[in-house]
Amino acid sequence: MSLNRIIANGVGASGNKKNPNESPCYFCNELFEMGQLQNHLKQCGSILEQCPLRCGAWIQRKHKDTHVRECPQMEKARNSTSPSHASMPAPAPPVPPASVHTWSPRSVPLEDCVSYLEKEVANIKLVITEESSHRDIQSTEMETIRSKLVLVEERTQHFLSTLVSLRAAVDDEASRSANWAAQFKHDLANVQIALQVIMIDCCAKEDVIQYLKQTVEEERERNAENRAALETELLEARRSSEQLAQLSALRSQLQNSGPDRPSIDRLAVLEVATADARAEAAEHAAKMDIVSRDLRALTKSYHKLRTELADFQAKISFNHHEMGSDDGHFIWRIENYTARMKDARENDTVLSSPIFRTHKYGYTLKAELNLNGIGKWKGRHITCTVRLVGGPYDPLLEWPCDLNINIVLKDQPANRKQAMDIVKSLQLRRKSSSKRHDYDHADEEAKTKSNEALDKSVLQMKRQYIFIPHASLEKFDYIKNDVMFLEFLANQ
Repeated sequence: MSLNRIIANGVGASGNKKNPNESPCYFCNELFEMGQLQNHLKQCGSILEQCPLRCGAWIQRKHKDTHVRECPQMEKARNSTSPSHASMPAPAPPVPPASVHTWSPRSVPLEDCVSYLEKEVANIKLVITEESSHRDIQSTEMETIRSKLVLVEERTQHFLSTLVSLRAAVDDEASRSANWAAQFKHDLANVQIALQVIMIDCCAKEDVIQYLKQTVEEERERNAENRAALETELLEARRSSEQLAQLSALRSQLQNSGPDRPSIDRLAVLEVATADARAEAAEHAAKMDIVSRDLRALTKSYHKLRTELADFQAKISFNHHEMGSDDGHFIWRIENYTARMKDARENDTVLSSPIFRTHKYGYTLKAELNLNGIGKWKGRHITCTVRLVGGPYDPLLEWPCDLNINIVLKDQPANRKQAMDIVKSLQLRRKSSSKRHDYDHADEEAKTKSNEALDKSVLQMKRQYIFIPHASLEKFDYIKNDVMFLEFLANQ
């Protein structure tokens, strides 16, 4: 068999391979992966080997033990060690069975030897090819590993640069955080200072309110003293008028009496006394005019102080106010009715509600309630009113304003459908936002009256009240659990 034929057979056999990475064994034709064929050749049972007894035969590895038992050299060794020395004819060499693959150099032709050598050369070439392919694979893997190492180095450099940038960013963030912390501490200190200023301002405002209240009380006391002095002057004037009347009557009696000299002297004396009484009466009248002017000035000053105090309290309430509602609908819950009624009877206490607005940016209103009534209704009625107070959005509103306020005293029965609410209404008007109260400008004619008459005229002319009799409160559950509810509905 020629070398080309063996190569052709090898190529034909390799054409049946299913996997390009597998190669057949040239002795047993089994398929093995590249790298395992060399290990298989060391153990393949179809490879021919020379007889270990040197009989000159070539036997497959898997039949080596069988050949050794039947080898002629083994028979010779047995005969040489036997005890008999009789010459025996040499036995004929056994004919190997057809199933035993033996080869003898005497009977093997030269072509078979050449084919065997060609097969061995092809096997060696195959091993060399496998080794070269394995080295190529290893070199390829080495190149891949080198490229991976280069990539790893690049990524390492990138990671190091990123780490450096991250460290710089962390340092910047730390410095920025330190700056923010310092700024926060500074702002916190400023806020604390501002809070202290606000607290001082609140204390100052409370002091101002206390001062205004004290001033109003002093004005009241001064007005009371002036009233007492005026009443004293009036009593003296009345006595002077009575004395003058008595003197006039005595003069008329003397004129009707006889023309005696003593009567004339008495008449002269009476005329002098009458002149003195008239002069004293004129002096008292002048003093009364002065006291009346002072009283009017004090009354005006008193109302002005009361107005300023109300404005200041309203201003304070806007900064620290209790907001009722901002949709024109407000329900005022009045607790401890019994104690408040007792306080109103003893001290004429006026209850003020939280402020509420007609809408979110509308007119600002405030309700006032006298549980014991005022004026001629005192002790018999509950009086309630609603007044406009200065609001933060007054410059944006329309003036003059005209509001219709519905005031509802809520009944509190167990079944709400059976409620008998008391509904009252009043008109609230104001010309401009600069007029804080409706009682600031009284008529000039009312200024000449006494304080009581002035207060009555102001209440009747400038402020409108609703009146609810005390007897009506006992008919239904208007007062329940010592609580009363007043509902206010503002309509423009």
